[in-house]
Amino acid sequence: MYYDIDEKFRNHFKGLKQVFLYVINECNLNCPQCIYKPNNYFCIGKKEIDYDEAVKLITDFYELGARKLTLLGGEPTLYGKYQKNPLLLGDLIAIAKKIGYEHVRIDTNGTFSSEILELDSFRQIDEISFSMDGYDEKSCDLIRGKGVFRKEIDNINRAISLGYRVDVTCCVYQELLEKDTDGNYYMERLIYYTAGLGVSRVNFHALIKDGTPIDLWSSDLQVHPDDWVKAYNEISLKISEGKYPISVRLPQSFITRHDFLNNPNYYGFCPAKLGERVLVHPDGIIRICSGLLGTAYGVANYYDGKICWNNGKTNELIDHDLTACTWCTNRSKNNYGEYVPLCFSFKPRQDEFAYNLLQWEKKRNT
Repeated sequence: MYYDIDEKFRNHFKGLKQVFLYVINECNLNCPQCIYKPNNYFCIGKKEIDYDEAVKLITDFYELGARKLTLLGGEPTLYGKYQKNPLLLGDLIAIAKKIGYEHVRIDTNGTFSSEILELDSFRQIDEISFSMDGYDEKSCDLIRGKGVFRKEIDNINRAISLGYRVDVTCCVYQELLEKDTDGNYYMERLIYYTAGLGVSRVNFHALIKDGTPIDLWSSDLQVHPDDWVKAYNEISLKISEGKYPISVRLPQSFITRHDFLNNPNYYGFCPAKLGERVLVHPDGIIRICSGLLGTAYGVANYYDGKICWNNGKTNELIDHDLTACTWCTNRSKNNYGEYVPLCFSFKPRQDEFAYNLLQWEKKRNT
């Protein structure tokens, strides 16, 4: 092991499955719904993780059990800017595969120079996930900026033609929850449009005010919980009936208290309690919950060759009951009426590498 790892950290992450490595705190876009914007606008110390340190971190996390690695930011294709080496992202992908990671992906805004797709090192990646918050040029550019849609589609087409697996991630705002004259949600248009491009899967996130710090910087594009529950019920039924031409990941987000209590072992899915993921940042903070991005809260820190458990008052697990299956501790800071909040990573019937490793779906009827 490269790091001297605190025993508390080792014990909590005995079930580690995946690493989210936020390689750079910078982005070339300024999307209003971005939950990472505080880190992009302001950070103390490093803007990106040193390459050598990144290699050591993912090596040690692999030894702890991680098999999936997501490279993101900021915009991960900018990685290497401050180390004056634009090839570092490809190098990191190649070394991650050499270490043994079974699934390596990037989460990108899609506006990168297409030459990166030609790199032999980059071509070892298992998945490119493009963020696309609209079903056509008008709806997408309204959120992400003029010209973004066309650039992104060009890169999606190029990536697919080169044999890459391409997924799309979409943040659902109120307009996408409206219905067209055929009675279908506009968010469903994105499913069919991207399927026509050859995309493998669409992964939706719901822009809901969660009661977490990201509410303060995720703009006012949120949807109402009642509207989301209605849309979730309709679309999840179509997923289960195989109505869509590609795989769709959809967060449930809410359930009635009665239904939760009927199966807490299933609906109480919580990465913070499971210790199945780490979110690693250039400032040395290691988190579990993405609802705490841009804050001082975290579960541990890495520095000077050590990974140290956070024994102070900013440990993100302080409010969690680690011995019980509960609804989401962080999101329950809000009151949702008849509903209780679920983890925003809880997406039933999803086809996803780390989720399958957990075999969580088996708990549905136990």
